[in-house]
Amino acid sequence: MFALLGANGAGKSTLQKLIRGSLRPREGTVRVFGSDPCQGSSWRSRMAWITDQAALHPRLTVLETLRFYAGLYGVSADFVGLLAKVGLSGLEKRYGSQLSRGQQQRLAWARALLVKAELLLLDEPTNGLDVLGREEIYRLVREFGGAILLSTHDMREAQELADRVGILHKGRLLADGTPAELCRQHLGQELGDLAQQPSLERVYRALAGRSLYCACEE
Repeated sequence: MFALLGANGAGKSTLQKLIRGSLRPREGTVRVFGSDPCQGSSWRSRMAWITDQAALHPRLTVLETLRFYAGLYGVSADFVGLLAKVGLSGLEKRYGSQLSRGQQQRLAWARALLVKAELLLLDEPTNGLDVLGREEIYRLVREFGGAILLSTHDMREAQELADRVGILHKGRLLADGTPAELCRQHLGQELGDLAQQPSLERVYRALAGRSLYCACEE
């Protein structure tokens, strides 16, 4: 799990779009599994992504949604087992428009898990969720069997979930390392208790000269 930590506008979503081939770089190169993501599609079955918007068709039921995407990818799946895994058992016939925000995100997870991806891109996946919704997403993150690139402006989320963290500011990677390494290198202290010592926030302040949570501060 590698987390890109940065304020809104730092370039987190842009980088993810480059990785999945939605944008073409103006300079430099991007390689996904050794290939240019803008050329060909052989790598697509090896990668999935989830953004802060589930982007579900409102007139498809939960089960119809999974069947539709399974058909697109040409895969078969145990839909009942998959829905149980993401906590949506019993909602097979509910329409996407009838799902809560957290349920929509869990369906997006089920959709992503259809392809048994080796790499999962998460772009602010808990944005707008309540505490229970966040905990459910965190559970799914921890159970995922492949590599994860998480983009977030939530310091606590990065500190709690990530093995390594990259500090992104105005399109530049200012530093990367484990949360403990970043705290030692840039604050001269050990990583403290998460509930009382938001150390990665202070690392970001030291490197970027501003808070993660104030778009106007410089």
